[in-house]
Amino acid sequence: MTYSFMVGTGETYIAVFALALGSSDKMSGLVAAVPPLVGATAQLFAPALAARVKSPSRWIRGCATLQVLSFLPMIVGALIGALPIWVLFVVAGVYWTSALGAGGVWNTWIGLTMPSRIRPRYFGIRSRLCQASILAGLIVAAVILKPTHGTKWELWGFAALFAIAATARGMSIPYLKRQRDPDSWPEHTPVPLWHFLANFWHRTDARLVALMIAMQVAVQMGQPFLNPYLIKQLDVSPAWYVALIATSFAAKSLALPFLGMYAKRNGARSLLALGAIGTAAMIVPWIFADWMPEMFAIQAVSGVAQGAWELATFLLFLETIPSEERTSIMSGFYFLNSLAMAGGSLVGAWLLGNLPTHDSYALVFGVSTGMRMVALMLLPFVHTEVLKAIPIISSTLAVRINAGSIESPIPDSIANRPPQSK
Repeated sequence: MTYSFMVGTGETYIAVFALALGSSDKMSGLVAAVPPLVGATAQLFAPALAARVKSPSRWIRGCATLQVLSFLPMIVGALIGALPIWVLFVVAGVYWTSALGAGGVWNTWIGLTMPSRIRPRYFGIRSRLCQASILAGLIVAAVILKPTHGTKWELWGFAALFAIAATARGMSIPYLKRQRDPDSWPEHTPVPLWHFLANFWHRTDARLVALMIAMQVAVQMGQPFLNPYLIKQLDVSPAWYVALIATSFAAKSLALPFLGMYAKRNGARSLLALGAIGTAAMIVPWIFADWMPEMFAIQAVSGVAQGAWELATFLLFLETIPSEERTSIMSGFYFLNSLAMAGGSLVGAWLLGNLPTHDSYALVFGVSTGMRMVALMLLPFVHTEVLKAIPIISSTLAVRINAGSIESPIPDSIANRPPQSK
């Protein structure tokens, strides 16, 4: 819950903080998309490094401490009223390195320490509490940013917000210290990154990843630039910006139980198609949105669409990847996914130009939509199905405008599934 409160008050506002410091629309969009690639590259080495440490608890506490420290330069920069954009990129990279470096190790650790009989109920309760904590963090952010917006104290509001986020993350460390280490650490079969390309026609997981990466490239051509578009072009205040993020996140959270029931009745592949089509269409309406109720409606629908997409891909991913390869493949996927985020955002930044106007934003959002439609052409190649679609719990890494949140699946949150028939 303390970690989730940090998510609700911290990384979400780095891109908005860049705008408050006077950065360009382009830099604001890139600071939300490029640093995750740094973290995803570093996390490729996390399992081996954690094994050297011989204590997942100590490793994750170290990552948590690094995450706390990543907020300090932003707090200082906000207080003195200046922070070079390259420093912001570096500290955001440190934040994502510690977040993703801890993620895979934490998944394995928690699976070894939580008895299988209590996992579904435990993670279900945990998920609801964490979602409530994120929403509480978003509300706190709105309360802090609203009175300071447009005043000489605006940057001090961000300083207070990042200080709260750092404190919340720091509060999680004593709880991590109290959790025991497992008796032994499992071996995992390494899988090279080119596995996904080399096995496209032979393995379903490779085709699924190809669809996910193609969609991510297309989405990231437009999604990171919604932050400056809303604040500069549509003149949305930071408080309303927070409310819009909270709307998509809440809609996604509320919809997940119903999406899970849909997957049980109609299959995960049907849910994947709905989520893919919804995700492909959800950025075009922003070109025409100029009324606040419209914006909230777009956010609510996009949150549901993103929830359908993520739930379906999680279900299919876990069904198609052998358990002994899961850690390695998930690490490789996070890297490729972050590479797609960075690549798509660089294309979007190039299309946006240095002096963006409403027309240039319309071009970026239009091209992003066109590429999403192209990505949909890979959907027929994903023809696997899960025999028993059980919704999986995920851990929220960040909350995003027009996406609800960035999630990481927790494989051990579900009960052991019966083996599939051949």
